[in-house]
Amino acid sequence: MQKYLGVLLSFLTSAALSQPIQLTGTINGIADENLQAELPKDWFGQSHTLDLTVESNAFWKQIEIPTSGWVILKYKDKDNRFYLWKKSEALKIDFESDFLDTDFKVSGKGATIDSLAKQIEEKFGSKLNTIWLEEQAIEASNVDAMEMEIFRLRNDVVHALEKFEGELPSEFEKAFKNHLGYYYYLSLFKFSEAKTKKSSIPKATEIPKVLIEGLSWERMNKASELDSEFFRELLMQFVAYKTLEEYDFMKFATEESAVQEAFNLARENLEGEVLRYFLTQTMLENAQNVQPSLLRQIHSFLKQTEKSDVFVKLTSDSLVNRLSAKDGEVEVAVAEEKDHNRIDIELEGVDGKTFNLSDLKGKVVYLDIWASWCGPCRKEFPHAKALKSKLSKKEKKNIEFLYISIDNTETVWKMAIKKHGIEGKHGLSKGGWGSKATAKFGVKSIPRYLILDKKGKVVDGNAPRASDPRLLEILKKLAAQ
Repeated sequence: MQKYLGVLLSFLTSAALSQPIQLTGTINGIADENLQAELPKDWFGQSHTLDLTVESNAFWKQIEIPTSGWVILKYKDKDNRFYLWKKSEALKIDFESDFLDTDFKVSGKGATIDSLAKQIEEKFGSKLNTIWLEEQAIEASNVDAMEMEIFRLRNDVVHALEKFEGELPSEFEKAFKNHLGYYYYLSLFKFSEAKTKKSSIPKATEIPKVLIEGLSWERMNKASELDSEFFRELLMQFVAYKTLEEYDFMKFATEESAVQEAFNLARENLEGEVLRYFLTQTMLENAQNVQPSLLRQIHSFLKQTEKSDVFVKLTSDSLVNRLSAKDGEVEVAVAEEKDHNRIDIELEGVDGKTFNLSDLKGKVVYLDIWASWCGPCRKEFPHAKALKSKLSKKEKKNIEFLYISIDNTETVWKMAIKKHGIEGKHGLSKGGWGSKATAKFGVKSIPRYLILDKKGKVVDGNAPRASDPRLLEILKKLAAQ
């Protein structure tokens, strides 16, 4: 932990996370000790302290804070706190040496913000936090009741803010209203999360689209909003929810697959500081819940992003053991099948007759495991069609594109084939995540691709997607053998 904190302290020097503020003050009475200030928690929930040297009953220090929030000032055996906006520029503290806990005055450019924050904390503090939201989400009977409760609370806080109209920096007013807006949206995602966990049905709880139509990837890509703890939490919830949406809200087979697919979606839609925060937080939150190989995959991608040095150092140092560990569980792997990696499975064809994978021996098989409710699966179909157009007649005869669906019903499966114009040989393995195909191939997330050579041997149990430019050359080479 000490090493982890050391990394985070250096993290504060990053211009993206800190804002220099002139903190000054005077102590009336006998001032014979220095002060200690506990700064607001950083983006990743860690607290940091710094010493303030007292000379001639006064102190002065240019400090850097990771986020706006409460600073706890400690003197001898007493303490008091004040709210510090990260763009306050300057703040002055005055107190009696014997009465830090009662006689405490704040002045300077950030004083009005401190006054507002204390009033809001006193009146609404017990509810303006994620813990309270999670409790409400569990107890709420429906999303409308949850939404109305939070909407009223948000309006009450906005009303308290408006009483300070004209006294606060316009930039702060805008940021604080956004902060409350993120709190409102976060409550909806917390509701969905709570009900999804509680429900035994295979689909996640959806949020009425009208309630979250104000959110988009563009809005979530605003790095300036990372100062808001509600925005940071909302970002993680938003990506998780949009990932479920990609799969028609079907629950994932494992937490590992949920993290994997959220990572895939985030790197396609997030950018800059927001992306780097998401990747770092994902690793820190899920270090013990996913395989080290997935952590290394995310970490490797993080390294490739611009201005990622502090994020890479943070994750490298704090997760050093986990990043270097071997996977604790080895999923069912086709490479472990007997008979030289040959694998077989019985499938239902579109004509109602069954066939076996081994029936395709003599051809190179590009196997696509999919479902009608899988958005990423559907995105790959046009790429597969384009890839086939680049094959010669001879190559087309030697390569079979086999699509195995894990849909639960024939009707939905066949409708999806027709709707998306999926060209190739089709097989159905009913049961979703509990199907024979997912068990046989060790599938925890889809789409999943495999390549079998002409002898029926699995040469790649986790093959490139159809959109990957490497695939064409791989298939051509195998077909020529």
